[in-house]
Amino acid sequence: MKKTLLPGAVLLSALTLFACAAADRPSIPSKPGESFLEAKSAVQGCSGVAAQGGSNAVGINYVGNVLVGGLIGVAGTAMNEDSIRARGEANAVDRCLKKQGYTRRDLSDAEVAALNRSTAGQRQALLDHLVGGGRLADFRAAQ
Repeated sequence: MKKTLLPGAVLLSALTLFACAAADRPSIPSKPGESFLEAKSAVQGCSGVAAQGGSNAVGINYVGNVLVGGLIGVAGTAMNEDSIRARGEANAVDRCLKKQGYTRRDLSDAEVAALNRSTAGQRQALLDHLVGGGRLADFRAAQ
């Protein structure tokens, strides 16, 4: 009976495509009742876990891809190491923030546009609103 490498190759391809996925959308930590400055402080407090999270993600990918794809798997990990490390760093910070009650909230295109065209004071007020769980439409209605 002939052994096939197809399942391993398919898995390796899927892992490679996942690592090459488009960059995450701009996001903010969100927690009802919190302000932008409180969220910023929480992110800074969690930033110490980022480097270890990135290193762990790269290491796990190397080991997993060696087992699944041999040298081809290692090459795939090496080509995507920066992306894998960045995702691992972000996930580590997200886990730290989650312990403090925050969730990651991806910003919509309209929210990003509103932030980009606002003054510093307006931006601070909008970020406070969004971090606290508000929506752009509610913010505009209150203005």
